Amino acid sequence: MALPSMGKFINQTRLSGNVNEFIAATMLARSEAIQRAGAVTICRSSGAESGSNACDKSNSNWSSGWLIYVGTAADSPDSDASSAHRILARQGAFNAGTSITPASTATAITYNASGAPWPAPPGDFTFTFKNDFSHKVCFSPSGRISALPAGADTCPA
Repeated sequence: MALPSMGKFINQTRLSGNVNEFIAATMLARSEAIQRAGAVTICRSSGAESGSNACDKSNSNWSSGWLIYVGTAADSPDSDASSAHRILARQGAFNAGTSITPASTATAITYNASGAPWPAPPGDFTFTFKNDFSHKVCFSPSGRISALPAGADTCPA
């Protein structure tokens, strides 16, 4: 009887860990928005590890990292986390081979005081590792986040 490849198992575990980190970050942003009764944004950032507060709007692959920051009701979801904003968390780049791609071109997700994505849910995010396997993370209009099992392709309505 042959054993499955240990390398494949490690890569699947690594990708699952990446999915869990992203879900934890979005749950933190949502819960902080509710707790603070105001806008909290998670934005894609390729400079999060270096201390940059700039949101990266150049492409929509989130594997380069992100920032979570407190905004104001007047902030656009695409605004940068300027020095006037309080940074709640930073995530640096994931390991090479990981790709995190939203169904839309979302470069930021803002939650309002009720915990709903503002102005609309970002759709779903697909996590892939070297195109071998993937996971999908879904966002509901109310702000709930769910992960689909590997191989599942359609988010619940």
